[in-house]
Amino acid sequence: QKVKGIQDATEKEAAMKKWFEEDLPANVALAEKSVPPGPGPFLVGSKVSLADLAWYMFLAAPKGYFDDAAAAKATMEKCPRIKAATEAVDAIPELQEWLKTRPDTAF
Repeated sequence: QKVKGIQDATEKEAAMKKWFEEDLPANVALAEKSVPPGPGPFLVGSKVSLADLAWYMFLAAPKGYFDDAAAAKATMEKCPRIKAATEAVDAIPELQEWLKTRPDTAF
């Protein structure tokens, strides 16, 4: 939210760079520590859950939460459980079909 209020383009770009390279990865890593141990690839239990879908939509989905999808995906590199869960969700054929045909809305 702090970035939205920045008017200067250079300052805004620097703030976005810091967000994607430092702040977001640190927060994702903190979340990774809270994931209970499990067999994987899903975060909770042996099948896809709302937790898996939420992380997928937040960091990995096409037209997901962030405009810079590549930078968002890069935040998972040091978070193997979250990365594995988002990759497992991405591999669900029904989800991929829905993503192709869903209305182009914010939600």
